Amino acid sequence: MRLIRKAFAVNRVRNSSETGFGARFFAPLILLALAACSSLPAIGGSPLPPDPDSAGPVYRDLADIPDPPAITAHSANETTIGTLTDDRAKTAQAAQDLRRQTFMQPDSNTQPGF
Repeated sequence: MRLIRKAFAVNRVRNSSETGFGARFFAPLILLALAACSSLPAIGGSPLPPDPDSAGPVYRDLADIPDPPAITAHSANETTIGTLTDDRAKTAQAAQDLRRQTFMQPDSNTQPGF
């Protein structure tokens, strides 16, 4: 409501009873609709699937856990490390040999064979 006093427009503050009508009317309707949907009936004559939350937790049988793998002997580890180090050195040497070789340019008069 608008009141005019002494050439100034003054808006009157509404009571909470005037503004709260919609909230007081629609809030119970929304809560009623949510309550109606909380437990759905059977749809089309077929029952709904069971609620997955109703089943209890499944615990693993500790007797089925396998034994941990055996610890490798230190000498076997050292042998493997030595073999891998030798392979790496051979690969590095082969790469150096390939870098040192000269690249032979193909003859420009030769036609490709494909």
